[in-house]
Amino acid sequence: MIAKVGRTVVPQLFTLGKSFMNILRYFKRYRFDPKKFRLGMRTFKTGLSVFLVLVCFHWFGWDGMQIAALTAIFSLREDFNQSVHFGMSRVIANSIGGFYALFYFVLERAFPGNSWVLLLGVPIGVMLTIMTCVATNTGGAIIGGSAAFLIISLSIPSGESVLYVFTRVLETFFGVFVAILVNYDINRIRSMLLKRIS
Repeated sequence: MIAKVGRTVVPQLFTLGKSFMNILRYFKRYRFDPKKFRLGMRTFKTGLSVFLVLVCFHWFGWDGMQIAALTAIFSLREDFNQSVHFGMSRVIANSIGGFYALFYFVLERAFPGNSWVLLLGVPIGVMLTIMTCVATNTGGAIIGGSAAFLIISLSIPSGESVLYVFTRVLETFFGVFVAILVNYDINRIRSMLLKRIS
């Protein structure tokens, strides 16, 4: 009996071990390369954008800075034109996510305390956000639009009004604006400083 079990278990363990070794081979390409650990211009501009978003939100006492900061990170690209293009698709995608979050908000208020609204409404909202982003040619911003939907719909405090959803969507506009402004002005500031030095 033990020999029979051993004949079936040992090959399965061997197959499992081979599969595990194959998975480990994939991780070999993800080694830390100290030569690539550097502060590039895009990384600096991204950090500056997040800093400016945080300063503005702190200074004005606004809540929800995570959406604006994430939007600034997602919207900042290699150059100004790409930032404008991606920023606009991000605004549209976040507005789509915000629209479906508004729909979820209304649904949640119509059926308070029902867990099925969460369990069905959120996945359906994510799917609708993705489908609408693809249909509006903003597929590159699907993750951002879905993130906006999830952040808004899953963090609605009890007792909040519809204004909460609109405020969160406007925060995405702010993040895009800061990213575009930083990407445009950092090159102008750098050229001005170089002129003054020389």
